[in-house]
Amino acid sequence: MIKADSEISKIILEKINKNLYSLLAYFIEYCKVDNYENILEEIFPVHYVRKNKERCIEVLDELKEYILDTYLHSLNPLQEYVLFHLIEWWLVVTDVELDQTVDVKEIKNEDEKYIVENINNIEYYLSLLFLDWDFLEEGLSQHLENYKIYGPAYEIYTDINLEDYLELMPDDKKEEYYKAKRKFKLNDYDNNSNNNDKEMKSEKLIVKLIYNAIKLRENDPRRLSLTSETELSNDIRDIVREKLQDNNIIFEREMPTGYAKADIGESDFYIYTYEEGIYKILAIGENKKWGNFESQLKQLIGYMTKDVQFGFTIVFNKNIKVNTVLSKRIEILKNFYVEKDGEKYFQVVDGIFEHKKMNDVLLTRHENPEKKGTYFNIHHFIINANLIERETSALQARK
Repeated sequence: MIKADSEISKIILEKINKNLYSLLAYFIEYCKVDNYENILEEIFPVHYVRKNKERCIEVLDELKEYILDTYLHSLNPLQEYVLFHLIEWWLVVTDVELDQTVDVKEIKNEDEKYIVENINNIEYYLSLLFLDWDFLEEGLSQHLENYKIYGPAYEIYTDINLEDYLELMPDDKKEEYYKAKRKFKLNDYDNNSNNNDKEMKSEKLIVKLIYNAIKLRENDPRRLSLTSETELSNDIRDIVREKLQDNNIIFEREMPTGYAKADIGESDFYIYTYEEGIYKILAIGENKKWGNFESQLKQLIGYMTKDVQFGFTIVFNKNIKVNTVLSKRIEILKNFYVEKDGEKYFQVVDGIFEHKKMNDVLLTRHENPEKKGTYFNIHHFIINANLIERETSALQARK
């Protein structure tokens, strides 16, 4: 059986797969009338049908086997693409009503109740069966463009492996992927891909832990609204530090580093490790109340050097509507630069990436002026304590 994206009982899943079989059997019979000519393009990429007609027929047979056996099957991107477009094709070409039923005694919770109520609503299957729609052309083309900008780091941050999607790409797009992959491999620090993979995994771990710490603090908005910048920075450090120590990563606060206006700077967050006994700075971060994000970003860059793997900003918002902060933050990033002797430095390279799985987290890429052609990432977080509308609702509920 083909798995659903939700946890549901075996009996309900069997009913869903019976409906899927009806769709697939109808399509296959439709294909046989015309010996699979023309119709395959309805549910396969056109470029794929042109070069792989026999493979297309095999994929249909694979889906049929998956639907009919008792194993729980996850689909690869090509199979997901085909099933998705099979559902869309069915919705367009037929008004046949399916009639699967589930005994009410088999329903265990509200989620299953909703699924059963929609079990013959085939359009609902587009959300029920797919965790995401990365396999669709629009999403895949965007993934490829982001990969060309951020390289393997993009795959790590998004938990997507573009190698799995190559079958869905036209030949010229495959070549773009391989060209970008070769470029980033050549640009790896010390040309050591193992070191680069380790760096990216460390970056991913740190970013996730900071995000999780922010979300934990947002769970208590009243306390958060009374928290100072320093207290918040200490809280984040305390939440994250132990997990990083398990990975031989050290998280410090108020560390002297880089430049300030008149003396050495002092960063809010300083994260480092030792690799084979060699000291390595992983990240420097700044936490500031919303009000002067551009200065915060310039201060962060002043604390960094070309040897720092990445930076991060945390915007602490207490007083402004969060949508205003989010839109203004993007505007500032789009127009950001540092000017010296008529030249501009540290502009955002190739756009702003919005993280897919971490809400309101942005990623920007900037060039090191000391070593042209090398780049560093800055991750941008926000922690929001301005929930006045929800607080008002809670107060009114208690009147």
